[in-house]
Amino acid sequence: MSEETKTVITVALLVFALAAWLWPLLTGIQFEREARKKRNEPPEYDERQRIARLRAGNRALYALMGFLLVWMIADQFGWFGWTGSIPDMTLCALILTWGMWSSDCILHDAFVPWKDRRKNADALALVYCWMLFSWTNPSDSGPEICDSWMPFIFSCVYVVVLTGVIICKSRKRKRAEAEETP
Repeated sequence: MSEETKTVITVALLVFALAAWLWPLLTGIQFEREARKKRNEPPEYDERQRIARLRAGNRALYALMGFLLVWMIADQFGWFGWTGSIPDMTLCALILTWGMWSSDCILHDAFVPWKDRRKNADALALVYCWMLFSWTNPSDSGPEICDSWMPFIFSCVYVVVLTGVIICKSRKRKRAEAEETP
């Protein structure tokens, strides 16, 4: 068997595996939406939250485009040695976009649905931080994913910024609750 045939078979199997994973997931989502319409339940997020989530997505996209532009310029001029690593760039970009999107959604009360408004529900965004720490720490004894410390620095900055946003939002919420109660 030639290498081209093996590559085609591998790609076809990967596409099939992805489709076999996505199809039931998307079908279940569609069935749940139809059942929610039949029960006359309100949507998970109201219109204001959807608009806030879309705006947060736009801001995250602009930040990603700016980051990739700066990365490309730094790589073209050879200013830094760490810009040649694609896994590092991808992890930094993912951390940046997730951090921007989640922080903006938390600030505009769009991270969790209104009906799921528990105390500290926005802190669920910090759960992803622990995963990012383990993936991006180059001194970890696990498999080497990162070639430099940049993704780890990005995840540390993300944790600090997100923690600050959550604290700011909880203080603002407590202040509003204190003003409501006489």
